[in-house]
Formats: sequence, C-alpha cells, structure tokens
Amino acid sequence: MGIFSKKKKDGGELNAFLGVGTEYKGKLDFVGTVRIDGRFEGEISTDGDLVLGRKANIMGKVTVGRLTSCGRIEGTVTVREMTVLEKTATLIGSLSTPALSMDNGAVLQGDITMTQDGASARPKVVSANFGSATIRPATGPDHETSATVAKTGSDDSA
Repeated sequence: MGIFSKKKKDGGELNAFLGVGTEYKGKLDFVGTVRIDGRFEGEISTDGDLVLGRKANIMGKVTVGRLTSCGRIEGTVTVREMTVLEKTATLIGSLSTPALSMDNGAVLQGDITMTQDGASARPKVVSANFGSATIRPATGPDHETSATVAKTGSDDSA
C-alpha cells in the first residue's frame, strides 16, 4: 500500500502528502484530501480537506472546504464547512468559517468571521444599557445603517 492510498479515519482517501522536511513555495490546487507535515508558502485552494500535522508550517492564503490543523498557519484562511484546531494548532491572521472547534491549548490570534453556509456574516451592532445613557448605532451617509442591533443587559423593552 503506497503513501497516496492511505485511508483517513472517516474512510476518505488521502490524495497527496507533503512530509516533514518538505518545503514548497507556490500555488497548490487539489481535489480530495491533502496532508501537509512540512513547510508551505503561497496559496492553497480546494473544495476538499486540508489536514495539517504538528510539524506543518503554512504561510499565505488558504481556501478549503474543511480544515483540520495540528500545525501553524500564518495568513488568511477561508473555510467553507468546518475548521478544527487541535491542541497543538496555531493560527495567526484571519479566519472565516461557518463552524469552529478548538481544543484547549490551540492558539488563534487575529480576526475571526463566522459565516453562514459559506456566505459572509451580517455585521451586528451590540447595544447595552446598564443604567447609563442608551447608545444607539450611528446613522448618516458615513455609517452603515443595515446592521442588526442585538440588545443585551437589562434592556427588556422593545
């Protein structure tokens, strides 16, 4: 059984593997599942699964269907279905995903955008009243007026 016919835990087939000590720069487009344990710099794009081992070090733009990481990513990450950050994972940069699972010990530093069905999330303005003046979202030509206002605190009116 060769390296490209390894089976994943869920029964899917592993299509490619970049092992420890491998360094790759450029653009990687693939179908199915790829596991990276080495160093990658550039752009990764797929509708499939990207699995990063503990020694993986990714720098650049990542756009995938599903991400499972035990390694390090620095850059912009867009995931269409599910992001799983295991306890040894580090993600520094921006993450856009509809679902996120993080183990204790995982590090996520940067911007997070939770999406719905792969689409961008609508911005929400939070308004709270804890006994002081009510703060209302700004309106006018320089401010977005289509944001949904979420009320918090003891404000039961309206």
